[in-house]
Amino acid sequence: MKQAIQIKENMYWVGVHDFQLRHFHGDLFPIEDGTTYNAYLIVDEEITLIDTVEEEFMDVMMERIRSVIQDRPIHNVIVQHAEPDHSGGFVKFMEQYPDAHAYASNAGVNIMLKQYFHDYAYRKVKTGDTLCTGKYTLTFMEMPMIHWPDNMMTYVKEADILFSNDAFGQHIPSYDIYDEAHGLSKCLDKAKDYYANIVMPYGDRVLAKLKDIQAMNIHIDMIAPAHGIIWKKYTAQILEAYQEFASFAAKDKVVIVYESVWHHTQMMAEALAEGFGRNGTCVKLFQYSHTSSSLIMKELLDAKAILVGSGCYNNAMNPAIAGFLEKLKSCKVKGKKGLGFGSYGWFNGVTKDINARLTDCGIPLLCEDILAQNYTPSEEDLNRYMELGAQLSKEIKKI
Repeated sequence: MKQAIQIKENMYWVGVHDFQLRHFHGDLFPIEDGTTYNAYLIVDEEITLIDTVEEEFMDVMMERIRSVIQDRPIHNVIVQHAEPDHSGGFVKFMEQYPDAHAYASNAGVNIMLKQYFHDYAYRKVKTGDTLCTGKYTLTFMEMPMIHWPDNMMTYVKEADILFSNDAFGQHIPSYDIYDEAHGLSKCLDKAKDYYANIVMPYGDRVLAKLKDIQAMNIHIDMIAPAHGIIWKKYTAQILEAYQEFASFAAKDKVVIVYESVWHHTQMMAEALAEGFGRNGTCVKLFQYSHTSSSLIMKELLDAKAILVGSGCYNNAMNPAIAGFLEKLKSCKVKGKKGLGFGSYGWFNGVTKDINARLTDCGIPLLCEDILAQNYTPSEEDLNRYMELGAQLSKEIKKI
């Protein structure tokens, strides 16, 4: 029988592990080790469930719940986020606990109605609203567009615990459910990966919400997100890291992403990387088709510049690179500079197109040079690209 894990007095983790998952949010976020869907149970005069899980894992969650409360009723369910990885089990839950009161933000109620087509007499809550379960007072904090309009967090002041839903999440599936079991470096790296691929477009809202939390002057002993481990030892560090993530805090680092068939564009990429790297700039070089897009987005988060390269195919850039540039635009990257490059045979237009798309993404160009190579780069060409990388390295350090 699946067992709940106690995380505080009268509070339990009742989530599930999905060790087999390799693509989160469809194929948008490739992951390596799987994930968790975290739900939490508060046992008080009124028993309260915070979030549910993916529908397919509902039986596992219920086993964990019943390991604590057996056949006792659940009085409240908090829908912090209507996305199906958190609400997919909601309908089945309500079938088993039809008298439970469902709480959600106004936007959350609207989305739940459109997803599950039934009004469960939802109780709408907003920032500052509270729910007293007996010993505990739950305070709701809306965080719209981090990363859906309905997201909210729940703070329990008597236990100093923040149930943060998608904020501060990561994909660390483990029965060692606390951060201290995995080490600060791993936890922050996984949180950075999650932020870059899920939360990055909403940095301004993250900064505002962090400011709101600080203004509330609340003590946070534990942060319990909807995915991954629970922050217990490193709560201060993850709050500080989110401040850096949302500010696009960057170091002397350049990310080079390219696609190449006959290696000509690859040769350009490697020569540019050599120039950057020899002059003290950290370089991350990726052939797009051979690299997880989630890794590229994570590395881009704290880089100062991105270079994008493509050969010419049917008078256009490689379709994969075009798709990457669309992704870049949707992520609303800030504080970076960019530059296109690439090789061609008889149509010299791809580099200009890449530069135009980078500019459209809100990424100003590093320089005015048009890095377009006709067929195979000569030794002289490669030396020129290497020297340009060296020059741009100096420019990056000024940013």
